[in-house]
Amino acid sequence: MSFRFLACLVLGLALFGCGADPAATVAGEPAAVSFKHNDNVLRVGMRQQPVTLNPVQTPQATARYVRELIFQTLTSMDPETYEQVPQVASVADKRREANGAYSYSYVIDPEARWPNGLPITAADVIFSLKALMNPLVNSGPYRPYYTNVESIVTSPNNERRFRVMTRQPYVLAEQAIGSLTVLPEYHYDPDKLLRNVRLGDLTDARRAERLAETDANLQAFAEAFNQPETGTDPAQLIGSGPYRLTEWVSGERLTLERRDDYWAADARSEWLRAEPERIEFTFIPDPQTMATALRDEALDVATDLTAGKFRELRDDPYLTARYDFATVPGMNYFGILLNQQGGIFGDLTTRRAIARLVDVDAIIEQLFPGGLARRVTGPVLADKEYYTDLGAVPYAPDEAAALLAEAGWADTNGDGTLDKEIDGARREFVVDFMVFPSPESEAIGALVAEWMREVGVTVNVAVTPPRQLYGNLDKGDFTMSLFGLSMDPNPDEFTQVWASTSVPPNGSNRSGFANAEADRLIRQIARTVDEEERLPLYQRFQEIIHEEQPLVFLLSPATRLVLSKRFRYGTTPLAPGVRFGAFTLRK
Repeated sequence: MSFRFLACLVLGLALFGCGADPAATVAGEPAAVSFKHNDNVLRVGMRQQPVTLNPVQTPQATARYVRELIFQTLTSMDPETYEQVPQVASVADKRREANGAYSYSYVIDPEARWPNGLPITAADVIFSLKALMNPLVNSGPYRPYYTNVESIVTSPNNERRFRVMTRQPYVLAEQAIGSLTVLPEYHYDPDKLLRNVRLGDLTDARRAERLAETDANLQAFAEAFNQPETGTDPAQLIGSGPYRLTEWVSGERLTLERRDDYWAADARSEWLRAEPERIEFTFIPDPQTMATALRDEALDVATDLTAGKFRELRDDPYLTARYDFATVPGMNYFGILLNQQGGIFGDLTTRRAIARLVDVDAIIEQLFPGGLARRVTGPVLADKEYYTDLGAVPYAPDEAAALLAEAGWADTNGDGTLDKEIDGARREFVVDFMVFPSPESEAIGALVAEWMREVGVTVNVAVTPPRQLYGNLDKGDFTMSLFGLSMDPNPDEFTQVWASTSVPPNGSNRSGFANAEADRLIRQIARTVDEEERLPLYQRFQEIIHEEQPLVFLLSPATRLVLSKRFRYGTTPLAPGVRFGAFTLRK
């Protein structure tokens, strides 16, 4: 799915960005420079390759950046106003129904067609939602946003018109429905297996679970759809978007070619445009190799240079003559995740102590000098109207030591490390701290280990590849880890990350945070459509997170981009900061 509203993973090779510019930028006129390339090919360097381009099966950010060029959603988001705008379909006509819930009516664009020339219809929309909600399909993180859908009513006279009926009010209903990636039924379900299953049975978790055990249609569809090839094979990746995958060399590159038969080829809206003839994504995990590729003009865009390398390169006259170094505000935050599912951090007082052993201001000053990142103190970013300033947890080693003693930690054997009896066994306060393989991430690991050593906590920094790191988090196989979330400007809905029911594989609550009042507030926020009524709910939820300290909140960086002056482009706070299809070659 596209899920621009979804709090999705920010994988750690791109752990932090650089300085924020509060306004979007547009490329200026380049100086008189002879560029190595004059073709209409956009060459993009990324440090990590997608795990799959199947739009249902991963919330990975880098996968979304690529697949949005192949697949399309019902609606999109204006990169400046953040309003819903038409993509495959019109913006929803919202109506309050007799049961108190809402319905959302759409009309698919009459020009919208699949690559084989068939029109996109309401049947494709229904199929796409059924595929997502099939409990045997690997799409766990997305399902909670659609359990509120009761049915989709189609028009007997117009195959492009439909109405989505919901069970109850839901704060993100319009954004969730609009973010549904529409898949061609003819390609992904040629035998129409899912037509034999009611949508309402799939959006009801209990009924869906029962069907998963007995329904041969669900089983057969999932077996085919879950195959790795559906997300990697060019012949399997069929969407209505402007580009098609033509090559994927694992670990090296993938190439998208512009479709000659793209239905919106003449569109001028940024979210529909397809300007480059070809877009080549090259995977370059090493920052120095990325820098060399920029100097060789092998790249037109670099999306995730490390902060230090970005600062270094933007002072290079050769590069600044050929590239713009742009920074835009990021809608993300990073912190240190504490595993509360038993063990050391199941204890609240211990978590509060640990938070006082991290000097966040020093991290910002040392790794992001000159105000290149803003401090974050809770799960809501400061630019939201309902943000509640509860104050930053101070760096206070003396307070931390007192809290640890209160929690029962003491060095009883004189080895310099605190210990405590937990579940009937004496345990040393020794933790593995998973960090990403990037300079900033590793530096944070070293600083945290140094600060905690001063009070008798031993931290072993474990540099862990992103896929392995998030795999460990999903299995609960960790004690402490760096962690990042990327947000969108829609109202916050906390189910996926903070609800006790969203521990993997049912969501992204990897800390195992569980609080009965927080769960109640999460449910209330989700079904409260009125903004004023949500305000006190948001405030109390932020207070609970502040009190419970499941995450040591660190900072929110800006997105940093290196952009060739061969092209005209615009930037946006929406990740990844640009729209690749809208890069226009200068004449």
